[in-house]
Amino acid sequence: MGDCLLLSGPVRALKEEYPDFQISVLVESRFAPCFDGNPDFTEVIALKGKVSAAKLALRRFHAIVNLHGGPTSFVYSCLAVGPRIGAEQYRHRKLYNGLVPSPEPRAHCVEATLATFRWLGLPVTDKAPSLRYEVHPKEAEKMQAALRNRKYVVIHPGSLFATKRWDAGRFAHVARELQAEGFTIALTGGPGEESVVIDVAREVPGTAILLGLTIPELAELIRGAKLYVGNDSGPMHLASAVGTPTVAVWGSSDSRRWRPWGVPSRVVQNPFECNPCPGYRCLVADTPLCIESVSVEQVTAAAKELLI
Repeated sequence: MGDCLLLSGPVRALKEEYPDFQISVLVESRFAPCFDGNPDFTEVIALKGKVSAAKLALRRFHAIVNLHGGPTSFVYSCLAVGPRIGAEQYRHRKLYNGLVPSPEPRAHCVEATLATFRWLGLPVTDKAPSLRYEVHPKEAEKMQAALRNRKYVVIHPGSLFATKRWDAGRFAHVARELQAEGFTIALTGGPGEESVVIDVAREVPGTAILLGLTIPELAELIRGAKLYVGNDSGPMHLASAVGTPTVAVWGSSDSRRWRPWGVPSRVVQNPFECNPCPGYRCLVADTPLCIESVSVEQVTAAAKELLI
């Protein structure tokens, strides 16, 4: 989800300079709604096994830009016909028609994608494009009804890896602090994260639990919130795309590259010599010390700063 949403800003810059460009994006079907209604994309090609491969085979493009670099994206980039653009750090470099220089280590993902487009010819400007997610009126009305037009904060306590997942009890403590400030707490979770949400809700009476939301529904829920609080995850980038102030509790990954983009935000992270790391598991201890070191007081203070 994050990769998809972070693409929206650079593509907006591309379309502003070249409005006649026809841009197709190839994406896993479950994340295709990240581009729902976005006029900058002419076509969203959702991956659905062999059928998708057949649809892509022998289609012609003026450029095929692989922004991911993994084996799956490489295979799909080879199916269509056209100049294939990769990056110097990719595997199979000799099979690309052009190689973008490796991004600066400190560059945010949005900046790295912009650098790719500039290498291809996009003029350099000082303007940093914001992320984009279109308003969905029906979903917005549904979410407003669910919260009864109350003043609320969204807390999303889930994340894919344990090294990025702050303790549910600590999220609950932050939620109670924000309740005391007069905010309703809306708890959300993705597939497989239901138990984490229930663990938080058990300690925070009066929360609104919203599970099983579509991406447009989640977007409109977050858009209507005064604040979003969560781990380093896709919904954090969705909060950036809809312009909601964000507190990001940070563990193993590189906050320079993946921090919230273009919105008022606080990244709550403590320094560790081993950071950043791949994040699949902690390589120096039995449990992820980096995310465990973040205190309730740090997150609560960050939230209150953004709510002032």
